[in-house]
Amino acid sequence: MPSEFSTVQLDALKEVINIGGGNAATSLSQLINKPVHMTVPTIEVMAYEDMFEQVMSEDTMIDAVLTKMFGQAEGVFLLVGLEEDMKHLASIMLPENSETMLPENSETNPEMIDSALKELANILVNSFLNAVTKLLDINLLTSIPLLTRDMFGAIVSSVYMESGQYDDTILILKNEFYYMGERMEAALYFVPTPGVLDKLFSVLGV
Repeated sequence: MPSEFSTVQLDALKEVINIGGGNAATSLSQLINKPVHMTVPTIEVMAYEDMFEQVMSEDTMIDAVLTKMFGQAEGVFLLVGLEEDMKHLASIMLPENSETMLPENSETNPEMIDSALKELANILVNSFLNAVTKLLDINLLTSIPLLTRDMFGAIVSSVYMESGQYDDTILILKNEFYYMGERMEAALYFVPTPGVLDKLFSVLGV
């Protein structure tokens, strides 16, 4: 479908996301002392209803960690994945010598898993934004991460409405990360508030 953004604007945005995501992957690698790699960022403009066909079914139950961004630009970051995949993802944040922290035993300590997921989102988002603020010389802050479990459609709809996004056309920015050669079954999304991308393009000169 036609995009309201030019190819030059999307390429510039992809480069910013690539730099931020690379910084996030480096920070995570240093924290767990194991290599984490990032894919080339995906940027898609699509009709809202198409998202549930091309990205994920709206009735799929997921874990999502929500982090709000505010300051000179506003928006919401979402670290999203299926519950079992997110438990596996959280396990890399936890000590290897603790059996109660392994994915197969994580039901015995859900608070630890939840805490690890929120900390993971905090590291990814803030590492990402630290790179962006240095690149663009703007001031950005984040809220405390919040973890929620619900259907994908319900979570995304709530975020878009809260962000003032009522357009039928939506912009999806997504990075995926690889750990020990395997794709981490979760993705970091960014939902900008109206006008934020125009400001960003202005700073980038595109």
